Amino acid sequence: MKCDKRPRPSRCRLGCARAALSTAIMLAAGCASSDLWRLNGWDTDYDTAEARRAGSDRQLLLFFRPADKSRPDPMFAALQGARLKEQTDPYTRCSLYNSYEPDRRYVAQYGVDRAPALIVVHRDGTYHALTGAASEAQISDFLAAAKPPGATARINPYIPRQTQYAWNTSLESAEAAAQKNGQPLLIVFDQWWSRDRQKLDKLLARREVYSRFAGMVHCRPSSIWSSGGNAMTRFGVMNVPALVILNYDGSHHTLELPTSYESIVRFADRARQSDVAATSTATAAP
Repeated sequence: MKCDKRPRPSRCRLGCARAALSTAIMLAAGCASSDLWRLNGWDTDYDTAEARRAGSDRQLLLFFRPADKSRPDPMFAALQGARLKEQTDPYTRCSLYNSYEPDRRYVAQYGVDRAPALIVVHRDGTYHALTGAASEAQISDFLAAAKPPGATARINPYIPRQTQYAWNTSLESAEAAAQKNGQPLLIVFDQWWSRDRQKLDKLLARREVYSRFAGMVHCRPSSIWSSGGNAMTRFGVMNVPALVILNYDGSHHTLELPTSYESIVRFADRARQSDVAATSTATAAP
């Protein structure tokens, strides 16, 4: 038997080929969560859109569209027109497809279960949605009227996500960003040289955990500077690692020595429910 001496593709080439094939299949299926296409300022991946919005004071505009490209899409054509393009320029814009299951789960958080639909997600996490086919004038009126606060989103922790924490090391700058954008602030206190930090990083990377913190400003004050110790004193933190969620109204919630991702999830959900209840009470107050 002769030995086959034909050159074989490298592992890297095989990996790239598989990635290219996977991408082609996803696009053929109408997959929106691929950042290969960015049409006229519209992202096609909710993780990317959220990350871009996190560094700005913009609201998020979602267009949930049918994936059948054999039919005209008058709403998308209207959104590309000069009038609506100018009106939507202040938003971070994201186009999602009803053929892609993670996209369906994502928009379902905002009470949308069918395409077409437009959703404005405000900086405070509330939203307004316009469902069904709409004309240019109807879209324009909807955008003009969609002012916060809106309805409360139902966060789904099982949406596939990329973990994209953007850690600030300065608590002062992180608080300023959170106040400016109307977002809660996640503060992590730990010691960078400890094993506990590695364990905590694994817990924070779980999608069930990250989904709770994705819409927050993230801060990890340096433990080697006195400012980090002062911040711990301010929030009453005695043991590290510890997590603190600082709400827009100044109230905060603390979890010391988290032992599992379940404990972090319960902590985040309790903090969110408390914040929503406080916001509802403040809104209803005379």
